[in-house]
Order: sequence, then structure tokens, then C-alpha cells
Amino acid sequence: MLLQLFAPALIVAVSGPIAGTVLLQMGDTPAAAGFAPIAHGLRLGGAGAGLVMATYSLWRLWRWERGLEPQCPCGGLLSRPSTGRRGRSDRTRHCLGCRRPQPDQQPDH
Repeated sequence: MLLQLFAPALIVAVSGPIAGTVLLQMGDTPAAAGFAPIAHGLRLGGAGAGLVMATYSLWRLWRWERGLEPQCPCGGLLSRPSTGRRGRSDRTRHCLGCRRPQPDQQPDH
């Protein structure tokens, strides 16, 4: 469950700086020298986006531990609602523990 929560944040936090570093290494040639600002932005943006995503995952985990997030009958944390083929009437959540789909019980606002 924790891997499913934090893997996207980890991938973004690692791949952004790696892509920026690769772009900076390519920037040694005169033709690619204009990519340096983009590379610095990629490095900072990737790390920042990964930090924001990890913070959101921590917040959801904190709320789940206190019973404030929707839970599966097995006790696991449910994912965000996903819309099925029939639109809003077919919304489901998947358990991050047992991976079973659960109907979305939240009312639409």
C-alpha cells in the first residue's frame, strides 16, 4: 500500500533531476547551450513536484490512520474515485491493500 502511495512521487522526484542533469550534460555543445535554463527548471520542478506529491500522500495516510479517509472492508486505504464507462454513476475506488474495487460512497457536490 505504501509503495502505491509513494512510488509516483519518488519517480517524479528522481526523474526530473536526472532529466535536467542529462540536458545540462548535452548543453556543452554550442547548439544545445540554450537548453540550460530548461534543464535547471526541470531539476527544480521535478524535485518540487515530487515533494508536493509525497506530502499529499503523507496527508492522505495521516487522515486514513485517524479514520477520516474512506476505507475498504479489509481496512485498507481506498484510491481516488475513478469514473467508469457510464460516467459519474459508475464511480469506483480501488483498495490499496487488497486491490479490490469498491463503489464510491461519497455524495457528489
